[in-house]
Amino acid sequence: MAKRGDPNVLRLVVILLRALTRMTQAEFGRASGIDQGDISRYEQGDLAPPEASLRRMAKAAKVPWPLVALLIRFLEAFLVAVARRESQIPTLDLKMLEPALLAVTPYLLENTGTERKRLPQEERREAEETWTSLERHDIPRRRRLIEMTPRSSKSAALAMRICEASAQAADHSAGEALELAELAFSIAERVEGKESGGVQGYCRERLDSARRAAERLTAGA
Repeated sequence: MAKRGDPNVLRLVVILLRALTRMTQAEFGRASGIDQGDISRYEQGDLAPPEASLRRMAKAAKVPWPLVALLIRFLEAFLVAVARRESQIPTLDLKMLEPALLAVTPYLLENTGTERKRLPQEERREAEETWTSLERHDIPRRRRLIEMTPRSSKSAALAMRICEASAQAADHSAGEALELAELAFSIAERVEGKESGGVQGYCRERLDSARRAAERLTAGA
């Protein structure tokens, strides 16, 4: 995101962040280290806050920065849809929001300190749903989305599911199989707990197999 974005979008972000704190502009300004006059101008849309100020306001509101970045992208898409409305009825392509919804889901599901341990079948189902959402994007986009989601970025079940996708891709594209195997291993490396060794070993085997296949293809070209 640029240092200063669209003031019409960012004014809504600032208003929401302050509303979450239930503070006055002056109180919110003190909490975030920003002049009250600037807070007022941000909320009026007269001035777009730089990213550094947005980060301070997000910290004051106790909102993780990745969620603020997603909120900005959502509002940008929403305002574009409203601007293109037909017959005064705004239309919004929900596919534009899928990456944001995917990234925000772990925050909505997490219950800090009290989340129960999920059963293996629940983890596999969540991994399947996540992969279905990711599958339509290219590899770099998938990687970025996974890195944005705390749960998915270290999910053993998701790493295993992507390994399966890599094995399936090997039948028609050694290059795709290798990219998927690399993606799976990057997740496996972040897996914590007792299952980490087994998942990393499995993903390492898939990665080595994909690399050998890619090397044979290159040698035979």
